[in-house]
Amino acid sequence: MAKAPPKSFKFDPAFRVILLKGKESYLHAQYLKMIERGLEESQGEAAERFDFEGSTTDLATLLDELRSYGLMQSHKLVVLDNADAFVKRESHRRGLEAFVASAMDEATLVLRTTGDWRPGKLDKAIVKVGAVVPCDPPSAATAISWCIGRAEKHHEATLGRDAAGLLVERIGSSLARLDMEIAKLSTAAAGDPPVIDLELVRTMVEPSREEQGWMIQSVILGGDAGAVVRTFRALKEISRVPDQVLSWAMVDLCRKLHEGARQFEAGGTDSSIGKALRLWGPDARPVLATARRMGGRRAARLLDQAVGTDLALKSGGAQDASRTLEGFAVVLADTCRVGADRRSRN
Repeated sequence: MAKAPPKSFKFDPAFRVILLKGKESYLHAQYLKMIERGLEESQGEAAERFDFEGSTTDLATLLDELRSYGLMQSHKLVVLDNADAFVKRESHRRGLEAFVASAMDEATLVLRTTGDWRPGKLDKAIVKVGAVVPCDPPSAATAISWCIGRAEKHHEATLGRDAAGLLVERIGSSLARLDMEIAKLSTAAAGDPPVIDLELVRTMVEPSREEQGWMIQSVILGGDAGAVVRTFRALKEISRVPDQVLSWAMVDLCRKLHEGARQFEAGGTDSSIGKALRLWGPDARPVLATARRMGGRRAARLLDQAVGTDLALKSGGAQDASRTLEGFAVVLADTCRVGADRRSRN
């Protein structure tokens, strides 16, 4: 995944061909704006832009546009979207390779792809006369830092790191979606400048279905079977969380309990085990406490049962998937509660 924000790419007017590849549409848009501004500054006027669709454009049409010039025209910007579809034809790829090897100064070609791109001779040729620019979604840590800076510089708002973390957790690392949410939150936030805090994000940003699925983990760890049933049914009937998400959430919880229990028995500490399991903040304590008192054998049996239940759902072995999952969630909660009861009696 891309690890850098948009400013990592610096446009050089000498670039004749630029490949933007990756699934992050926000970076594609930002880089293309940067290229247009750079050409206007270097040429003294805006470049005339021509856009083509890679899945329907033929090689001759693209090359004709790149090599033809009007009497009053100083520079062309030719953009080929879905370039991955264009170069799937071997003749197109070879034709582009030949053009790149003798690219002319009067035009800049930008290839854009959010699909699967096979690196090869074309990429190496592009690097010689331009740049290959990754446009992949950033890591969660990079996205959090980006959100904080974006809120301050472009929305004139203060976004706390904990609030940014929750925002990325609920939205994901798509910069385009994050920017829209920050704009919405900055409008609703109070203060001068507006302050986007954790509670505002909780209130205004809906959790994803995946995150809603993880909610069952914390309820199971509480050991209250009644609360588990109520939460499970709310997630299914109100939030419409798919069975697959709930099943994987329970498998994931059993995996963490099993691994944590094994590491405790091997002499691990809360800190080292939490780091190994990627547990942070308030989520870490109940998982680690349950794993410690559950022990490796009981945790292993639960993990086997969780995996077996998940396989039965995927293979059609369970007649009523929702009822099966609800029953297993209750078993998990009861097991967590029994461990806690035994400890309190001791």
